[in-house]
Amino acid sequence: MTETNKYRALLQAVEQGSITAAARELEYSPSGLARVLDSLEKDLGFPLLRRSSQGVELTLEGEHLLPAIRELLYWARQIEERSDSLKGLEQGELYIGSYYSIASCWLPSILRDFQRDYPHIRVHVQEAGNRTLLQGLQNRKLSCCLFNKNHLYQGDWIPLYQDRVVAWVPADHPLAQKKAIRPEELDGQPFIDPLPHQGTDTELFLKKYHVQPDIRFTTGNMYTCWTMVEAGLGLSMDNALNSQRWSGAVKVLPFDTADRLELGIALPSRKEASPALKKFIQYVKRTVEELTRQNGKQFR
Repeated sequence: MTETNKYRALLQAVEQGSITAAARELEYSPSGLARVLDSLEKDLGFPLLRRSSQGVELTLEGEHLLPAIRELLYWARQIEERSDSLKGLEQGELYIGSYYSIASCWLPSILRDFQRDYPHIRVHVQEAGNRTLLQGLQNRKLSCCLFNKNHLYQGDWIPLYQDRVVAWVPADHPLAQKKAIRPEELDGQPFIDPLPHQGTDTELFLKKYHVQPDIRFTTGNMYTCWTMVEAGLGLSMDNALNSQRWSGAVKVLPFDTADRLELGIALPSRKEASPALKKFIQYVKRTVEELTRQNGKQFR
């Protein structure tokens, strides 16, 4: 096993929290993977993992090395993909971060067409909120992210789509009779908080307008959130793109503010992007343009 693959095995063990689980993912025996990790620690001259009956975690030395290890693996992937491209092979791996809404509304069509033309490029999708996605970009775990433009990210940005935050209101709620609502009308209302503590667009919107709804429930699943609103358990919010997916006894209302969301692609560098990532970006742009034309339902 190459040194690069040893580091990949180390990261897999850390992310899984278990040598046995990592071995299963890498198609190794647990004892075989343990020997690989022992060899890496011997080469470096200090332990990287703290082992216990609960699993494994990085030692202090391992924590110090982690950013450099991620950087090494990022550039190793770049070299592999560029070498494959020079040999006329379309191979590689992509790690795509995405909002849940984009993952469900856009990615199936994008990935269908992309895999049809480049079947040997493997794509791994991570769905999460702003905080997790930004962290994935910064530590080079993700090749790119599809989400709302964030001022905290300093890399390259490719705009795709203008969206906005909307309110989800039970059909029999008094606010459902309105064509648009003011942010302050959510103050004190029973509320279902989707993806709490993730720095979501909902969280940022409420903070901007100093609105404090009565958060009765939280959930990490947007469809569950929708059905809870439909059941009359409270109000909630999401972007307009995701709100087009479902029907039922929920009124989707825009806010009477000028706020807009610029959905797009964040990546460390367009210039340094791998051949596989550059191809993927082309498919994203083309598919979003086609879906936007077909749908014709944007809140402007």
